[in-house]
Amino acid sequence: MRLDFNVLWVEDNQGLVESQRERIAAIIRKEGFRLAVEFASSVEKATEFLSNSIYGDHIDLVLMDYDLGAGKKGDEGVAEVRDTFAYKDIIFYSGQATTNLAAMIAQKQIPGVFTAHRPELTDVVEGVFENLVRKVLDIDHSRGIVMGATSDIDQLVNSSLSNLFDAHETLQDSSLQIVRERIVKKRGELDKALEAIEQIKHLKELEEHHLVYSSDERFRLLTKIMKAAGLHQEHKGSFESYRGNVMPRRNDLAHIRVVRDGFSRKLYDRKGKEITADAMRALRVELLDFHELFDSLFAK
Repeated sequence: MRLDFNVLWVEDNQGLVESQRERIAAIIRKEGFRLAVEFASSVEKATEFLSNSIYGDHIDLVLMDYDLGAGKKGDEGVAEVRDTFAYKDIIFYSGQATTNLAAMIAQKQIPGVFTAHRPELTDVVEGVFENLVRKVLDIDHSRGIVMGATSDIDQLVNSSLSNLFDAHETLQDSSLQIVRERIVKKRGELDKALEAIEQIKHLKELEEHHLVYSSDERFRLLTKIMKAAGLHQEHKGSFESYRGNVMPRRNDLAHIRVVRDGFSRKLYDRKGKEITADAMRALRVELLDFHELFDSLFAK
């Protein structure tokens, strides 16, 4: 699952739509998603993107300007997009209020196209976005998005540990010693856990016994190496907040209880507290913020 909302924007003058792009990004961000835009200056450039099935399959929305300079007009572009992707959502727009976009689309008999003049473009995009992601904004699907996003961060932690180990030879022995000390401690914990498991009276008690060198331990190891290397200590609070506030809520989602009521499903955490849509939205935003911070600190 991903937090990106991918838009192919066909526009030959990006400066004219920069304010709309910023407003659209802000709207999407409030729901815990990140706007990712690939601009194409012509219909020809757009079809190059669309011909790449790996990229094209991940486009969530196509924005197509009518007047694209000397090349093909936007109505031709819309037809080509629809031929390539029969069910891709498209918004066809123009900066000229006198341009009859709906008539152009009707004449070419292209189904499923939204039209807008540039001043209303943001509102139309917001409506289409809400419709597209409504199915993932319900609690059950949001659970999958959050767990997928945190798994992505787990992988970033793993790769960052490896890179820091290679980059700081003077810290390699102490880093390995941290792991050894933790393993010794866990060995004792595992022995106690095995003794406890031998005493259980019901199989449901097995849920209480799950011990490995966990993602939380790898995360703590990373913060210790960062501290020893004097790296990114100005962001220490963000890392502590992620570990203390986000990771536990993510872990709760792995142990939720689902209560069905007709077509609806309510989710409850291990303490019996209902997980609401607002809580999931806030969690997506926190995940997105930390993911972007992590990328800015460790991306090569």
